[in-house]
Amino acid sequence: MIHRITDDHRTRFAVTGVLMTLLHLAVFQALSPLVLAEVANATAFVVVTQANFLVSYHWTWASRRTAGREPLRKVLRRAVLFNASVAVAFASNAAAFWAVHRLAGLHPTASVLAATVVSAAVSYLVSSRVVFARASAAARSALVEPAQPAPAR
Repeated sequence: MIHRITDDHRTRFAVTGVLMTLLHLAVFQALSPLVLAEVANATAFVVVTQANFLVSYHWTWASRRTAGREPLRKVLRRAVLFNASVAVAFASNAAAFWAVHRLAGLHPTASVLAATVVSAAVSYLVSSRVVFARASAAARSALVEPAQPAPAR
């Protein structure tokens, strides 16, 4: 039953998200007595991003990778795309955090949670459609069958 539930990438994304949110909150709580809330939030976000890539690559989106080991250049490409996508998610996180904390007056911890919901939605869309996008049918068949030269005319 659990295996069937975790076969779905959306479930794995949600589980990863919960774990990363808890890690984010732990780092935020550790730093917030020492620095401004925005700095603690930004630092927590950056730290958790690298842990998130490792979990995302090896578990959350593993079904989107080709079977076997990927070449290092492909893993590095995914890491660069992932970190670029994080910049987009971070911008949405920072804007949401600022809005709910400074404009709406929410407590800093509640603001982190609200901002996390916003950035999680952005992160899912970018990860699903760009970083760990499904290979096209043509790309999948190219991995299986060698390209055939065009017939001579």
